[in-house]
Amino acid sequence: MKPIILVGTGTITLSLILYSLGMILALKKQLITKKIVLLLTTGLVFEVIAVSCMAIGSTQPITTPHGLIGLAGVLIMISIVLLSWNSIKSHQESSPLTGRLYYYYMLAYVFWVIAYFTGAFVGMSNT
Repeated sequence: MKPIILVGTGTITLSLILYSLGMILALKKQLITKKIVLLLTTGLVFEVIAVSCMAIGSTQPITTPHGLIGLAGVLIMISIVLLSWNSIKSHQESSPLTGRLYYYYMLAYVFWVIAYFTGAFVGMSNT
């Protein structure tokens, strides 16, 4: 396996850890705090780095099923981070995570985890 793919794999796993911490805290507390937004933002930064590394090292086009699922996962997490920052900005320190927003966060996280594991499956089947 190419070293850049290994860097991407490690970095995307860090992203999973940060997203998991942020999302679980938000969903459990039903609250968005600055700490949670920073966890999600850092996770997004690691995800962008990871996707860039894997795109550079990949021989497959982005139009593969995993590429499209992964791209959708990035876009969904970008929307979550932007919603989180916007929510904090308008409420100062914390914001309630209720109703539709709660379910959107939950669905976005589940989709991203599915994208992560499909990537792991594709990566393991190619080695």
